[in-house]
Amino acid sequence: MRRFAKLIAFASLVLFCTTLADVAHAQEYPEKPVRIIVPFTPGGSTDLTARIIGEGLAAELKQPFVIENRPGAAGTIGVDLVSKSKPDGYTIGLSGVGPTSIIPAIDKNLSYNFERDLEVIAGLSAVDGFIVARAEFPQKDIKELLDYARANPGKVTYGTAGVAGPAQLQAEDLSLRAGVKMLHVPFAGDAPAIAAILAGDVDIGFVAVAAGTTFVSSGKLKALAAGGPARLKSLPDLLTVAEQTGFTGYTAYAWNILVAPKGTPRDIIDKLNKAVNEVVAKPEIKLKLENIGLRTLPGDTKSTADFVAGEIAKNKRIIEVTGIKRE
Repeated sequence: MRRFAKLIAFASLVLFCTTLADVAHAQEYPEKPVRIIVPFTPGGSTDLTARIIGEGLAAELKQPFVIENRPGAAGTIGVDLVSKSKPDGYTIGLSGVGPTSIIPAIDKNLSYNFERDLEVIAGLSAVDGFIVARAEFPQKDIKELLDYARANPGKVTYGTAGVAGPAQLQAEDLSLRAGVKMLHVPFAGDAPAIAAILAGDVDIGFVAVAAGTTFVSSGKLKALAAGGPARLKSLPDLLTVAEQTGFTGYTAYAWNILVAPKGTPRDIIDKLNKAVNEVVAKPEIKLKLENIGLRTLPGDTKSTADFVAGEIAKNKRIIEVTGIKRE
């Protein structure tokens, strides 16, 4: 009996010491520079998000957060690198809509499985989108456009920044909800898509607000609807798609999240999440992001992971129904 009591006491001591070690681990992290893998080239919105928030994290956690650009294969090379890194919190990375929730559903031979190989740390930034048309386009809003498209299957053409990108999935999602068929015309970015709309080569475009606002303000384009979920700060009178159609839950925006290799200690994930939320709450950080057309995506790890899981499920459904493939 006394032997059993000693065993219990020893086990309790081990548990206590382990708990103390975990707490100390969380308090000490990070003890050296942290590498942030950015899966796109320097200068884009994902890269700028990493640099702005990385500077804030360095100030918050008193260690450098070093940006390392690893572009290629629509972001999947960099995300794969993160997934195969040591899960110690010293290699983390950014992932966007494509490498998180689109390409894994299209490419069955992808070198990583997002849900199996990566942990969601925090939401970082969102790129709001809207639907635009040339100024003389007959339909004045998205409801009228969908009515026209329903009566004229395949006649409405829409431009986006590429095949199997977030904007195409957003357009196809809207088409599925409305029961219409529109013809996709892909371009190599929002700028050429907008140029095609202005030239009358395509009817409408699903583009980033930052890319199209100047043309709307000058009267060269007209905005048919905000992507949502909320109205745009820059165009507060423009109704969202959901407001005009009743398609609750429809949204059209791209996003970036912070991720880590699966198996990264929970205390480190939570500490990084807390630090990110503190950084993005600062007015100067919000302003820097707003100046490049971005908004923040605050939230705890669970709410962010739930959001990502919902996006993965939604895009998988759209891809399965439409048969969208990569070029």
